[in-house]
Amino acid sequence: MEDVYVPKELIDAIKKKECILFVASGLTSQVKRSNGVVLPNWPGFLEELLNWAKVKRVPFNSDPNEILEMIHKGNHLMAAEELQELINIADFGEFLNDIFRDPNVKPTTLHQLLTKIPFRAILTTNYDALLEGAYTLSSGGQVPKCFTPLDLSTNISPLRKKDFFIFKMHGDINRPSSIVLGTRSYNNLIYRSPDYVSFLETLFTTYTVLFVGFGGADPDLDYLLDRLSSIFSRTLSKHYILISKGKFNFTERRRLLLDRRLDVIEYDPIDNHKNVSVFINKINENIQGEEIKRKANKNDADEDLTKYIFIISDSMSSPLENKLIHDLDSIDGYHVTAWESLRGYFNEFALEKYVDSIDDDMFDDDSDYKPSIAILVLTEKSLKSVSFELEIEQAILKELDDKISIIPVIIGNIDIPFKLRNYQIVRMSTDYSNYEFDELKKLIKILTSNT
Repeated sequence: MEDVYVPKELIDAIKKKECILFVASGLTSQVKRSNGVVLPNWPGFLEELLNWAKVKRVPFNSDPNEILEMIHKGNHLMAAEELQELINIADFGEFLNDIFRDPNVKPTTLHQLLTKIPFRAILTTNYDALLEGAYTLSSGGQVPKCFTPLDLSTNISPLRKKDFFIFKMHGDINRPSSIVLGTRSYNNLIYRSPDYVSFLETLFTTYTVLFVGFGGADPDLDYLLDRLSSIFSRTLSKHYILISKGKFNFTERRRLLLDRRLDVIEYDPIDNHKNVSVFINKINENIQGEEIKRKANKNDADEDLTKYIFIISDSMSSPLENKLIHDLDSIDGYHVTAWESLRGYFNEFALEKYVDSIDDDMFDDDSDYKPSIAILVLTEKSLKSVSFELEIEQAILKELDDKISIIPVIIGNIDIPFKLRNYQIVRMSTDYSNYEFDELKKLIKILTSNT
């Protein structure tokens, strides 16, 4: 099973109780009902509601097949609005009970694992009571405080108190009148509920939000982030979304980081998305202090160094790459660390990827250890490597987040990758006839002059 990295900044936010978990329907993908069918995702939920309406002989305004076609096209909110107009609150409550009050629908191991992590609160677009059930079980019977948007106009915002709470953004199965389903309901919340908008403003500008269980094209996510992006612009805190590989390409990930302050964490969706549990378990292990850090023997002279150069290469075996490492390490005031994976630095748990081990306290908030330069060593071999392509993308995304500065070093007569054409390139020939180390040294000094 492929590893899933957990950003250190996310762990720090959770430890400080400054992280809010945002859960969507994907978290319940392994919960089976009595008929053996798992709980539905958003489009599946709408299809079930449509079929239920047919069985109940609800009078339709148009051909029901057209509603099904809308769902398949991805017009989920429009289809939901049509269904909400057809089905009254009492009948909709009956439908919800049929799905979520099934005797087999119980909190999973993943739900129970979430209760061990000190999130400030949990937001969810789900109607079910699985989260409340898990927290009630873990606390020995104490039911967590639970709110819906209806409560914001009559109660003090739950963010003003220090207590953990669950906020059900689209309503609660126990309160059918609180259910949000279609386009009109979404717009009423976002544009006509000042208490709700104020709540979201405080939440997304004060806390780090971790999105889990979203599919990448969820109307919940799109509506929320689009509205928040337009309202709060670049004042948004950085947030994270755990999502399966292939949902976003590199350009989409770059735009999400720039426009919405959303950092994408990818996982392999094999075995019914079991890597989601792996990711949550990793968070729990780290919070509980069970992770193992590799210690390093550090020279006394290194202890005063505050600028670090990272060399990222597909292989550290060539003579020129070895010479490059040696020469860079000779620059006064800098320390060179050779890596096979840039992702290793940003993942406390991927320590086995380190070529050079590092000191325990380097990840501490008060440490002087700060990444300054990432040198991407581009060779004919590395440019054929899919994993190295991912390292290039990771470096660019981290540069956008002001984590590092990038210097591409091209060894040999090869073309510059498209993603790196806007960077100042340093070229070096394989036979040392063109070894532009002085140029590289000068560029390093310029890029780190203000750090």
